Amino acid sequence: MADLSNIPTNLILGFLGSGKTTAILHLLQQKPRREKWAVLVNEFGQVGIDGAIYQAAGVTVKEVAGGCLCCAVGMPFQVSINQLLRQTRPDRLMIEPTGLGHPAQVIDRLLNNIAPGVLDVRASVCLIDPRHLLDARYTQNENFIDQIALADVLVANKTDLADQTTMAAFYHQAESSQPEKALVSATRYGKLSLDWLNIKRNPRRQAFYPEAHRTDNKGNSQWQTQGWVFESECCFDYSALSAVCQQFQAERIKAIVKTNQGAFVFNAVRGQVDVTPLETLVESRIEIIGDNLNAETECIIRRCLITNPHYKK
Repeated sequence: MADLSNIPTNLILGFLGSGKTTAILHLLQQKPRREKWAVLVNEFGQVGIDGAIYQAAGVTVKEVAGGCLCCAVGMPFQVSINQLLRQTRPDRLMIEPTGLGHPAQVIDRLLNNIAPGVLDVRASVCLIDPRHLLDARYTQNENFIDQIALADVLVANKTDLADQTTMAAFYHQAESSQPEKALVSATRYGKLSLDWLNIKRNPRRQAFYPEAHRTDNKGNSQWQTQGWVFESECCFDYSALSAVCQQFQAERIKAIVKTNQGAFVFNAVRGQVDVTPLETLVESRIEIIGDNLNAETECIIRRCLITNPHYKK
């Protein structure tokens, strides 16, 4: 990689369901036509939903699945990023860590474990669902706290679902952050400005929990994940799957599936469901993250199938 230098690099941070993938896809729509961008995506589970979404959108992507970048999969992260840089030689790199990950170790690896001068690590952008700021399950979570602390750009996403109280909590959080945020904004549907990616990183930002996830994955022990990859001929009942996404109170359900009404991305966070159509799809994938998953969870998903109930994982 000797001839690669100063590749603009950004982390897109945010807890589960904050809208990171949607935001990256929106940024990619603003990409200068002659530039080549690459995305390194990390998922807590093994199935790789986000990577499949990016591939379906024609994006150059590399996946690291099965944990958070900063701990159990640290070396695969370093290998993957080196491969991605060598193979694609991108004009810009975006990294989407899992929403359950701690960003401090990721930033450290980018600064100290990649060949000097290859990456130009710029602003980290953190998306927040402002409703989470009134929920102790998030505000007492070390990862959630430090994603905000280490962000240079702090964005309230999904403001169409927020009220005055939640937005006031967001702006209070932003104003009390030290060092001061380079930019604070509010948006909906993950609409970020391309200009924000060129904001400089502030090296003085520090984590409140710098040892979180330093060597293992114990910080995520409260979370379980189940995922499935279905054969290409499998088809889901759209209405049945929509109902499951609304009624099953998981922390997150994400699916990229063929249905009797076409191909779609389902993204559900505790009953709030976003559905996005896709033009083409080779195979269906579903992943659920929650704190009370069991064998019945798989049965619930299988009941939504209307053809060939076989799957790969």
